[in-house]
Amino acid sequence: MISPKPVKIWQKDVIERMEEHRFQSCWQTVKPPEFPRLNGDCNADAVIVGGGLCGLLCAYELLRKGVRDIVILEAGKILNGTTAGTTGKITSQHGLIYAALEKGMGTKAAWQYAKANEEAVSRFVQIVRTESIDCDFVPCDAYLYACTPEGAQRVKEEAEAARRLSIEASFTERCEELPFPTLGAVRFSGQAKFHPMKFACRLAEILRDRGVKIYENTPAVALDDNRILTGTGHVYGKSVLLCSHYPFTNLKGFYFARIVQNRSYLAALRGAPELAGMYLDCEDAGLSFRSARVDGEDLLLLGWGAHKTGHETDVSHFEKLEEEAKKLYPASSVACRWSAQDCETNDGIPLIGRYRQFGDRVYLATGFRKWGMTGSMAAANLLSDLIVSGKSEVADVFSPKRVDLGMQAGKFFREAADTAENFLRGYTEIPKGGVAELKDGEGGIVEFDGAKIGAYRDEDGNLHGVKPFCTHMRCPLRWNPEEHTWDCPCHGSRFDADGNVLGNPAFLPLEKRGPD
Repeated sequence: MISPKPVKIWQKDVIERMEEHRFQSCWQTVKPPEFPRLNGDCNADAVIVGGGLCGLLCAYELLRKGVRDIVILEAGKILNGTTAGTTGKITSQHGLIYAALEKGMGTKAAWQYAKANEEAVSRFVQIVRTESIDCDFVPCDAYLYACTPEGAQRVKEEAEAARRLSIEASFTERCEELPFPTLGAVRFSGQAKFHPMKFACRLAEILRDRGVKIYENTPAVALDDNRILTGTGHVYGKSVLLCSHYPFTNLKGFYFARIVQNRSYLAALRGAPELAGMYLDCEDAGLSFRSARVDGEDLLLLGWGAHKTGHETDVSHFEKLEEEAKKLYPASSVACRWSAQDCETNDGIPLIGRYRQFGDRVYLATGFRKWGMTGSMAAANLLSDLIVSGKSEVADVFSPKRVDLGMQAGKFFREAADTAENFLRGYTEIPKGGVAELKDGEGGIVEFDGAKIGAYRDEDGNLHGVKPFCTHMRCPLRWNPEEHTWDCPCHGSRFDADGNVLGNPAFLPLEKRGPD
């Protein structure tokens, strides 16, 4: 059983310092409601770990299906993670997924994936209307475009696969709204875009008013017998739902080897033309476009880049994105910029279902790639069905216990080799010099008193030193010079310059090192 001894992990001042280091998205002018920290033990019919959109939607759907006693535990502030950094696209178009699913897992699996995400789009429409949520909800088409002949053939095949699965999809040769020529695109009709923070903040208020207990600054640190241990109390749930982006407990089931965290970059542009549709390159490193009206201002959201967390290069991602924006829209200017971090599974399909290593009443939702809006809704529908009725007709394709070597094996072995290389490289890395050699604004692995430390000297000359090994599984960390963070190249945890946790799976801060 879990020891009842309290575990002191995050304090309010730590959470506030974390937020100071984040790039703010255009959505974050809308502030979520505030909730207290858990203080003591309690029981519930359902305990949800994670206060992002996925956790809130799970609570909403459980309430709708008759589950009344619900607790949500959030490690920091609700809606300050992945939800705040999304592009706010509500779409069942998830890149080149349907043709690959048909080929790799069969028509039934592809149909289940399509049905779950098409229903997720429709469910957003229903909730917005039923609850009268003012969230700038706009129906629109979504386009997956190609700029090469090879890409055009692939999007044509994707359109054909989507139509076979009863999705309203079509192939078009041109995307007239884009500032460059394309050779083809698949268009999904009946999709939508919205202001994700307006929607999610109102949803949190609705849940609070209907009796859902939400606790902030309450990180879950252990799970045993359906009992969640936090630093300030135990919470027992008849059902437990892990919706914390990356599972806070991931050793059982080897989820640390099945999930990769990737980073991408976005800028909100002033002075760019308004687009009626939403657009995404079929290539992983291509550009994403969507217009938005935020705080009375028309903006164009331009997204770019996809690389594994902790795998930085000498290229400034934000500078490259801004250069691209200036080339495409010379009259535009950057209103704000931010980064996003997404979990991806080895086969590109979310893990939604029973966490079988913890029994029949613990559930998991993670690995939405860049499709967290429909992914979260699909998870809420699926998990609430499993909890209330014990079954779901789309469960198999998302099941965490699925085994499909054709879709998973290649990436699994590549990631295993990459993790091993990162361990070896990190532990054998030679420091770049002594602490005294760091210039203002510079960080990295340096030497202090004969030992390697991670250090950053800020613009005022103050030194911030840490032990540069991730508290999740001891992987050596890498300095991110653009965002001034320590990033884990193995499993994606992130820490600020003082060692405070910015992103899971780690929940313990880094040890301080260096001069006092």
